[in-house]
Amino acid sequence: MLQISYKKGKYELKGSLLLESSKSLLSYFKTLIKYDSNVVLSLKELNDIDTTGIDALHELGKIATRNNKNFSIFKNVNDKISWILNEPRLGEFLKE
Repeated sequence: MLQISYKKGKYELKGSLLLESSKSLLSYFKTLIKYDSNVVLSLKELNDIDTTGIDALHELGKIATRNNKNFSIFKNVNDKISWILNEPRLGEFLKE
């Protein structure tokens, strides 16, 4: 299960970003990107992610770029998913 909360200027993802939750994540943020010019994600509380989740994050970044919006993901992630920091599709969206 994936939970999304907004705290201190960033959207925090908590739980698992897998096939089941990727569609709802995309739907939620596709709408949000229309209205928010700066979308920042924190994955510190994300415990699990699969390739579908990576694809969803990459797609959100592409959508934001096409709409001239800022999209970034904090590099400070849960140790369980630290491997995503080496994922080439997310590289351009990662920030300190």
